[in-house]
Amino acid sequence: MEPKPASASSHAPMSRRTFVKTATIAGVSIAVMGLAGCAPAAKSDQQAGYAAGTYTAAAQGKFAPITVEMTFEDGSIASARVVKHEETEYISDRAIEEIPANIVEHQTLNIDTVTGSTLTSMAILTAAEDCVKQAGGDAKALKSNYEPPAKSTEVVDLEADVVVAGAGASGMAAAVCCAQRGAKVIVVEKSCNIGGNGLVCGGYLEYPEAPVELRPDMTEAQKAEVDSKIAAAEQSSIPASYLDELKRQWADWQASGETKCFDSAILESVEYNLPDCEDFDNSHQVTAREKDFGDWLVDSGFKFKETVGIVGYPWPRWAVPAEGRCGQSYFQFYDKAIENGCDVQVMLTTPATELITENNTVVGLVAVGEDGTTYNIRSKNGVVLATGGFSGNPDMLREYNQIWNWSDTQAIPTTNCYGHDGDGITMGLSVGCGLALMHLQMPFPFADCQNATDETTVGDDIDCVIVNKEGKRFMNEVLDRYTMTENIMAQPDQMMFMISDADTSRVEGDKNRYGRDMQNLIDQKQLYVADTIEDLAQQIGCDPTTLKETIDRYNEIARTGEDPDFGRTVFSELSPIENAPFYASPRTWAMHITTGGITTDVVGGYRALREDGTVIEGLRALGECACGMAGVAVMSQGLALAKDMFGE
Repeated sequence: MEPKPASASSHAPMSRRTFVKTATIAGVSIAVMGLAGCAPAAKSDQQAGYAAGTYTAAAQGKFAPITVEMTFEDGSIASARVVKHEETEYISDRAIEEIPANIVEHQTLNIDTVTGSTLTSMAILTAAEDCVKQAGGDAKALKSNYEPPAKSTEVVDLEADVVVAGAGASGMAAAVCCAQRGAKVIVVEKSCNIGGNGLVCGGYLEYPEAPVELRPDMTEAQKAEVDSKIAAAEQSSIPASYLDELKRQWADWQASGETKCFDSAILESVEYNLPDCEDFDNSHQVTAREKDFGDWLVDSGFKFKETVGIVGYPWPRWAVPAEGRCGQSYFQFYDKAIENGCDVQVMLTTPATELITENNTVVGLVAVGEDGTTYNIRSKNGVVLATGGFSGNPDMLREYNQIWNWSDTQAIPTTNCYGHDGDGITMGLSVGCGLALMHLQMPFPFADCQNATDETTVGDDIDCVIVNKEGKRFMNEVLDRYTMTENIMAQPDQMMFMISDADTSRVEGDKNRYGRDMQNLIDQKQLYVADTIEDLAQQIGCDPTTLKETIDRYNEIARTGEDPDFGRTVFSELSPIENAPFYASPRTWAMHITTGGITTDVVGGYRALREDGTVIEGLRALGECACGMAGVAVMSQGLALAKDMFGE
C-alpha cells in the first residue's frame, strides 16, 4: 500500500566492524569491464591453439567481479565454471549454470545471454574470453564459430484451472494458494526466474498485528504517535465502529503492561486514509488481508526477524524473512510447496503476449517460449495478470507522468529487475480494462548511485542522517518517498550520503543487512568507512569541518528530539551518530513503484473492470499490474484471490 504517513521506530544495536580500504576497481558500473586474469595453474605444449592448463579471470557483474575458471586440454575447452560471484540468487542461477556448460558443449563463446540475467551473462562471457586469450586461443574466432538452432514454429495447446501471467510475488502466491485448494495452475513468466522484484527488494512484508514476539519494544515517542493518530481519526470520517474498536485496543494494551510495540490493523488503515478516511471499509479489507497472509505464513512455519520500520514507513510493522537475502525466502517457500505436491507448472522465459477471449470473456492467453514455441493456454477459471508495474519502461513512465520534471533525454533509473515494462497493463487495455492512478510513480530515494539497487545500502532507514555532496543536511530524513525524492533532485548531482555509525549501520559481520560483501562495496566506491567524521568527509569529497559541524548539530537535535532546522520528530536512542566506525553510503533516487494500473473489484477478488466499472469476465489483476498495492505485501492478494475462487 502506498503512500503512508511517517511515524516512529527503533532498532537494536548492530555489530561493529572496521573494514580496510583497498584499491578501487576501475570502471565499476553497470557496464561489464574485464579484469586481469590469473596465471594458469598448469601449462603444457600448445595444442590446437590452446596452451593446456587451467586459467582464471574475472569480469564485473552487477554487484561484484564474477570469477570464471576454465581448463583446456586435448585441443579443446575441457571445462568451464563460475568459482566466485556475488550475484542475486534465482536471477543469476541459470546464467551461472548454463553459460559455462554451453561454452564447453559447443566449444564457442557465441552464447546468448540469459533473459533477465544479462549483466551476469555478459560478465561470464567476458571472463571466459579472457581465459581463452590466456590459453593462447583465438577468442575472435570463437565468437563466430557456432550458430544457435533456428526458432521453433510449433504451436502447443494447454489447459489448466487457472493460468497466471507473472511469477513474481503476487503471481506465485496466487498460484500456490489456488493449488493448495486443488486447482491445476500454469504460470508463464517473461524472465529466467521466479521472484520478480521480490528478489531485489528488501523483502519487507507489511504485517499488521504480527505476533508480539516479533515486535520491538515500544518507545515513548511511539506512544505519543498512537495518541496523535487517534486524535486525528476523531476529526475524520472514519466509521465510529472502527474508531471505537481502535480506542478499545489501545486502552487494553496500555492496561496490560505490555512493552512490545502496539499495533492494530485498524491503526494501519487509519494511517493510509488520514485525513479523510473515505471508503474506509474497502481499505481496511486490504489491511485485514495483509494480516491474514502474514498469519498464514507463520502458521505454515515461515520465520521472520523482528519487525522494523522502513524508509518512508517508520512504524515497525514490517517483517523481513529470518533467512535468505532480500525476499528470496518467500520463493524458496513457494518452491517447497510445489515440490510437496502443489500442482503448479512454471514456464520460464515464456512471456504472455495476448489474451484469448470468447463472447467478451477472457478464457486464456498466448505465450511464446524461448525456443519460439507458441503456447495457447486455456483456463477454466480465466487469467490472472500479475506481470508487475512499469517502472522499467521509460516511455510509459513519461506518457503518464504528472509529477516529475524529467527531460525527454534524461535517463530514468529503476530499482526494478528485468521485465517490469507494463506488459500486463498493455494486454489489459487490449480487452477494454480501465486504468487509474497511472501518474502516481513513486521513486525510491535510497538507491545505489551505480546500479540503482537497494541491496548495497549501509545504514538504518530511520536512524541515519542524510547529507549532500557538500556535507550539509538538507531535509527531514523520515519524510514520505515523494518529498524526499524532490529534495534529492534539488541537490548537486541529485545524490546524497546516508551517514551511519556502528550502532545504526545494520552491518552484520562482514556483510551489510542484505548480505552484500562490505569489502566489495568499499572497493567499488559504493561505501566509505572511517574512524572519524573528518576522515569520512575527505573520502566523500566534502569539507571536513562542514561535515563535522553537520553531524554535531544533528546529534544535538537527535538527543533532544526537537529539530528546528527541518522539523523531524522521529528519533530513537540510537539516532545520534557518534560511535566509530562511521559509514557514508552514496544514494540517489530511482523509479521504484508504479501505483497505478488496471482497475479491479477488490471486494470481488480482484476482477478486472472496464472504465465504466463493469466486470471483464475471466480476467483478474494483482500486484503492481493493478491499481493500488505494491511490494511483497501484494502476496496477500494471491491468498484472497484463491479464497474467492475456491473457498477457504
